[in-house]
Amino acid sequence: MAELSPALTVGSSQHESFGEFRDNGLRIEEPVQGLENVYDYELGGHHPVHIGDMLNDQYRVVDKLGVGGHANVWLCRDMLEMKPQYFAVKVLMADASINECHELRVYHLIRQGLGKREEAEYFSLPIDRFDIHGPNGHHFALVYPVLGPPVSKLKGLLDLADSAKGLRMLCAQVVRAMAALHSHGVCHGDFRAVNLLIRVQGLAGLSESQISTLLGVPETTRLVQVATNSSCELWPPSAPKYLVKPINWELRCGIEARLKLLTDRICVADFGESFDVNDLPEDLEIPQEYRAPEYILDKRLGIESDLWALGCTLFEIRTGRRLFDLPDDDPDEHLARIVQVLGKFSEPWWSTTWEARDQYFESEMDHDGRPTRLEWWATGRRDSSQPFRPRAIEEALADATAHDPKHAISQAETLVFADLLRRIFKYNPEKRLPAEDILDHAWFRI
Repeated sequence: MAELSPALTVGSSQHESFGEFRDNGLRIEEPVQGLENVYDYELGGHHPVHIGDMLNDQYRVVDKLGVGGHANVWLCRDMLEMKPQYFAVKVLMADASINECHELRVYHLIRQGLGKREEAEYFSLPIDRFDIHGPNGHHFALVYPVLGPPVSKLKGLLDLADSAKGLRMLCAQVVRAMAALHSHGVCHGDFRAVNLLIRVQGLAGLSESQISTLLGVPETTRLVQVATNSSCELWPPSAPKYLVKPINWELRCGIEARLKLLTDRICVADFGESFDVNDLPEDLEIPQEYRAPEYILDKRLGIESDLWALGCTLFEIRTGRRLFDLPDDDPDEHLARIVQVLGKFSEPWWSTTWEARDQYFESEMDHDGRPTRLEWWATGRRDSSQPFRPRAIEEALADATAHDPKHAISQAETLVFADLLRRIFKYNPEKRLPAEDILDHAWFRI
């Protein structure tokens, strides 16, 4: 038997204390990435689910769509419908199933009327909600339409006839979605490519066996008990007997399935960090690469920080790579890379607010009027880090697409796209191009 190992987690549990080792006596037989943490099957954790289980006496589990730090998402068939209908059922961990949980913030959008408007097509909004009372506690379950992989994966999964035009069309949808949110006074708070999913079509009416033919048979990995003080011969009701690997659209699904099911329409998901412009939070969990400089330096949030994340996302969709791809979650490294591409910060950020500035740049500008990097950072000699070379948006675009023909970008498009990004990446938040005006830019008319 292979060495037993805990499942590798995609996100840390909300009920787990830092540094606390928890052992429920369960292991998986081999290390598998992309699974929930097996230790989260305990009181306050995940609800145990098997393929074929019935949820709320209505939704039969067919496969697994995804995992996260506080929930699992299951592909389910609605058994109350005569014609097969499929939905995504997101089951939250018990400790996350509280009335103040981030997941329920999406209902603010519904109260704002987004679910009844034409623009609703751009958002993943729940269509049903129920409660589960299981061995690990009380769980919220939210029912959504089935969505596919992130938009950043679409170009690799489908062969768009005109790559450049197709990617710009996707970007236009992304901008419309943000403009719709902002028009209702809502900021997404975690706007990035991984939260922009591809809409799925063609599942309705298919039998479960046809679903398996298209998506592949669910892949599972068995759990086993190991000797602990609390172990016993009976299987603990707190855990499933196996974990299910989420559907991998690239590896499990053939090109026929992808062409049949995946559309070229995007849908904004995960509103757990969303907030009202009149009720600003003190902090956000958006990854460092998408944080605006005013948030890092001044803890300032608002529509403008959403716009900065939008600029990063447009770059990522068009090129297939992140503009500020950090080796770790270091805010000073992030600020240095922003300066490297966009130039010197305005005052007082440059001289006062950014305390670590002199660890990356000289006080004097170079002969081109740009910040002069300290040698260690320019050459990547400290901690064996790699140097970050692009010194302008145009260089970043060329570098990102140099070895990727699927995202190739012409020199003419580079100049126009760089102009758009500069209008979004203004250091003065008030001067950033609003989402409603971005679509008027020439880049979308090439």
